[in-house]
Amino acid sequence: MGKRFRKKKKNKNKKKNRKKKQNQNENKNCFNSETQNPRRDRNSVVEDKKEDLISRLPDEILFCIISLLPTKSAAQTRSLSTRWRNLWSKALMLHGRTEQILQVITGFLDDFEELDLLKQFRWLQYQFSQNGILLARIQDQKELHLDFHENQETPKNFDWHLKLHSIKQSNFSLSAIKVLCLTSVSSLTKETVSGLISRFSFLESLEIVECKGLKSLRIEAGSKLRSLTVLDCPQLDEVYVFSYNLQNFQFRGWLPWFWIKDVPYLEDAMLDFREGPAHYPFSCENLLTLLLAVANVKILTLSGWILEVPVPRWLPTAGVILGRGDFVLNNLKELWWIDSSMEKHKIEALGSFLKLCPYLEKLFITIDPTSYCYPSKEQSRFWIEYSSKVANNTRLFHLRMVKMEGFTNPEDEKLLGEYLLEKVVSTEPIMITAPKEDGWSKNCTQQLVKIAHTKHQQKTH
Repeated sequence: MGKRFRKKKKNKNKKKNRKKKQNQNENKNCFNSETQNPRRDRNSVVEDKKEDLISRLPDEILFCIISLLPTKSAAQTRSLSTRWRNLWSKALMLHGRTEQILQVITGFLDDFEELDLLKQFRWLQYQFSQNGILLARIQDQKELHLDFHENQETPKNFDWHLKLHSIKQSNFSLSAIKVLCLTSVSSLTKETVSGLISRFSFLESLEIVECKGLKSLRIEAGSKLRSLTVLDCPQLDEVYVFSYNLQNFQFRGWLPWFWIKDVPYLEDAMLDFREGPAHYPFSCENLLTLLLAVANVKILTLSGWILEVPVPRWLPTAGVILGRGDFVLNNLKELWWIDSSMEKHKIEALGSFLKLCPYLEKLFITIDPTSYCYPSKEQSRFWIEYSSKVANNTRLFHLRMVKMEGFTNPEDEKLLGEYLLEKVVSTEPIMITAPKEDGWSKNCTQQLVKIAHTKHQQKTH
C-alpha cells in the first residue's frame, strides 16, 4: 500500500512539473513574438505621432486656438507636449471694444502674475473697434509696452492730461509695473490709457512715443516718477511737467511751449529741438525759462540754434538772468551739442555757452545737416555779454575729451579745434573724430546722439 501511495504521489508531481513547464514555454513564445517584430512597435509609435495633427499646425493657428480657451485652460496647454510648452508665453489674441482695454490689460497682468511662474517675456494682441489693434508686451515682470495701431488717415487732435499715482491702492500685478512705454496713443484711446496709468501706483518711468494728433501734454506725477521721455509727437504744441523727484527727462521734436516745474533733482535732460520751433513768432522768454529749469543737471543735450536766437533785454526772464547772474551750469559734466553745421558764428555760440560750464568734462558734438538752422547768421549778443559777465574762469580746466561726428568738411573740424584750444580750454583735451567715408563722417563704434534720431516729420497744425 505504501508503494502504491508513493507511486501516486510521484505521478502527481510529474503532472505538476509538466504543467509548469508548459506555462513557461507559452510565456517564452509570447515574449519572442513581441521581440521578434520590433518594427511593428516602432511603426505603431509613428502612427501615434501622426495622429497628433493639431501640434503640427503653424503657430498663428495655435495662437487662435489658445485665445478661444479660458485663461487657466490655456495655461494648462503647456503640459501637453514640448510643442505647446512655449506657445503660452508667446501670444494671446483677443477681440473686443475700446472700452474693454482697461479690463483686458488688467486681466493680462493678473494672469501673468498668477500663472506664468517663470515670469518670461509674453505678449498680447487685442483687436478693438473695426481696425484698431493693441500689442501689449510685458517683460522682466515690471516693464509694460502698449503699442496702438489705428488706420486713421487724418488723426484727430487732442489734449492729454495725465495724473500719475492718483490711485494709491491697486492690485499686486498693477503695482509691480515700474516702466510703462506708450506708442501711438490717439484721441480714441487716451481716456482708457489715462485710467490705466492712474492705477500704476509705483510707476517710475514713463515713455510716450509717436502720438499723432497730440497737441497738449500735461503730466502731474507723484514722488515716485524718476524718468519721463517724450519722442516724435509732430503736432505737440504745449508741454507741462510737474514731477518733484524727476531725475531723467528726454524730449525730441519741435520746440513747444515748455513748463517744467519743481524738478530740483533733475540730473539728465535731453532737449533735442533739431526740428525747429513749433510756434511763430518764437517765444524767447519761454526758452529762457526752460533753460533755467535745467540749470542744475549733470548731463545735457541741446540744439545749438537756440543760442543764435536774438534775446531782447526787456524780457522779464532775460532781466532775471542778467540781474542775478545765476544761470551757470556748475553741475554739468557732459554736454551733447547738436547743430546743422559748424561755421564761425556757430562755433562762437558754442564757445559762449561752454564758458557757463566751468566743470565740464566731456563734450560730444553731432552735425546733422537736416537740423533746423536759424535764419540769422549773426550770433546773439546776449550770450556773449552774459558769459563774459558771469564766468569766473575764462577757460575750462576739466574738459578732457571732445568727440565730433557728422563733420563733412575737415576745415570745420580744424577751425573748431583751434578755437577750443585758443579761447576755451586750458589744457589740450583728447580730440576724437569719427572716421570718414565718401566725405561723410561715420562712427563705427558709438552713435553720439543718445537716442537714435528718426527721419524728420512734417509739422502740421
